[in-house]
Amino acid sequence: MAQELTIVTVLYRSAQVLADTLPTWVRAAEGLPVRFVFADNWPQDGCAKVIDGCLDTDRYDYLPDSSNPGFAAGCNRAVAAARTSHVLLLNPDVWLPDDALARVCAAIAADPDAPVAVGLAMHGGEYAGIDLHPVSLFIDRPATMSRAPLGPSGGAAVFPTELFGRFGGFHEHLFAWGEDAELAFRLYAAGVRTRTIDVMLPHAGGHSVDGDDRLQGFRAFLLARNRLLVAARTFTWPLMLVAVPVLAVAHLALAARRARQGLLRPFLRGVGRGLREGPAARRQWRGERFGFATLYGYLTVRRA
Repeated sequence: MAQELTIVTVLYRSAQVLADTLPTWVRAAEGLPVRFVFADNWPQDGCAKVIDGCLDTDRYDYLPDSSNPGFAAGCNRAVAAARTSHVLLLNPDVWLPDDALARVCAAIAADPDAPVAVGLAMHGGEYAGIDLHPVSLFIDRPATMSRAPLGPSGGAAVFPTELFGRFGGFHEHLFAWGEDAELAFRLYAAGVRTRTIDVMLPHAGGHSVDGDDRLQGFRAFLLARNRLLVAARTFTWPLMLVAVPVLAVAHLALAARRARQGLLRPFLRGVGRGLREGPAARRQWRGERFGFATLYGYLTVRRA
């Protein structure tokens, strides 16, 4: 497999924003061994035309699926189509500075075995990778944090292609919102550590659900369900015994927030679904799990 990079992007109602961002990707990729794979989960909105207008056909693969199998499944399908040593998972609403891909490629060359959390500037803050949180279980990790990330965020993540495949990629049942955290817990438990690089990419965030109350409700449902499923799949039993009551109290606080947002009903449906599906989710993963020793190491080890 060539020591090259494939940008992997899952599209959903993305034509308008992609028309703004893709030209910046093309400029950043000039002179670099970079290919593109697009998994389009909403092909009727015209992303194929946008892509064709920016890239030569021999430089990208376009994988439409009108059934919308979800972000996790779209990523897995796109990574499986990549023929390079590394993939960069990149949301379609991210802009690339001209030197961004050159710096990503340099980071890969310096340490080709480690995942990389690429920074995202969004909603007035700067973030790089995923961090633990006592209420919401996982959050975007502030870029200034001294602690290294749990793993990369799916919005801007570099993975060795073989590593992503060996761990089974994203758990597709999660659909979206939390699939990157679930993989991060599994990677960290297995001893895989994620690096950061000094690259910050402008990110709009939330384009696929903006202005759609139904999709906002679906997102609230998935986040509530997926938090419980992530813990069930990836935590050891001793950590689960502590985490379950903490998560229960945390969900009370989250419920109050969702009520103010008008999203209490889908949130509660998500909690109920997560509780019902938790035992099956746990049985589906038999690899290393995240326990107290791993948690202590994560909380105390600082970035190199």
